[in-house]
Amino acid sequence: MRIWQQPLRGPQAWTRADLAASDAWQPELTAADRREIAAALAHATAAQVPMLHWRQADFPLRELGGRLAAISDQVRDGLGITLLRGLDIADYTDEQVCMIYWGLGLYLGEPLGQNPKGDLLGHVFDQGREYGQLDVRGYETSAYLPYHTDSANMVGLMCLRQGLSGGRSSFVSAVSIYNAILAEHPEYLELLYRGFYYIRREEALTGNGVSNTPLPVFGVRDGVLSCRYIRNQINAGAVKRGIPLTDVERAALDFFDAQTQREDLRVDFMLQPGEMAFCNNLTMLHSRTGFVDGTERHQRRHMLRLWLRFSAPWPVTEDFGEQRNFELLGRTVVSLET
Repeated sequence: MRIWQQPLRGPQAWTRADLAASDAWQPELTAADRREIAAALAHATAAQVPMLHWRQADFPLRELGGRLAAISDQVRDGLGITLLRGLDIADYTDEQVCMIYWGLGLYLGEPLGQNPKGDLLGHVFDQGREYGQLDVRGYETSAYLPYHTDSANMVGLMCLRQGLSGGRSSFVSAVSIYNAILAEHPEYLELLYRGFYYIRREEALTGNGVSNTPLPVFGVRDGVLSCRYIRNQINAGAVKRGIPLTDVERAALDFFDAQTQREDLRVDFMLQPGEMAFCNNLTMLHSRTGFVDGTERHQRRHMLRLWLRFSAPWPVTEDFGEQRNFELLGRTVVSLET
């Protein structure tokens, strides 16, 4: 196991000040873009091809498609984050918004399944489940979600509706966290490279329910970092195995968590209806504050989520391996009836 001992450079090692210095990471759709999206939606609706079987030609974006490909490249090799604004969804139905988001996503990467059902277009809303239970995933609740990664190359979130309050999104660079650990506690890196056992939420109440081997937090290949981190699943994995984390393991994870809370490293924003955030899931972590819903449908927070694979392979190390996902388990979409 080779541990990278030099600071990591490049645009992915950003800080809050770096993002504040330029709004280039916040592109806005133009009137021409919106007209092209509306025409693509009309084309797809008339063709009646099932949405989850679309290819780019089924949602034609001759001009905007090139810009979306450039955004994908920026997410992969640049800062690793994009906030795409300018889509007015007020005159679209929920179903049409889903179609638009799915169509845009086809120009950014290859969709991946997000759960054992194989859902390719995820719906993030409070399903009344209790956060912290072994078999509950955070997106099914209204709770605060600590900084974490998902099982994809790129993660996209689109706001369909906001709740009454809360639900603020936050992102932090895993590369900047790595540099902070190297500078202040390099002795923790070996533990983070070796990794930890994770609970498997969908199997937590049956069978073993724990990863077969430790999953590394960090891996570096050719000077490119990959990060995988879900603290709650690490904690639950230790409980499930009956082998508590050691004092030094907890200290390493606590220091990692402390870096995610630094205001000088993270960026926070509230997604407005129609806005879309895309991030490089291998170089960034994301979080969400808790939220409160109202009793009316328009007062209930609802986000659409995409997990995407980059068109060009990411340079993961052999020890880091592939992120676990569910892309082979079907092509389905959950109901909008919430």
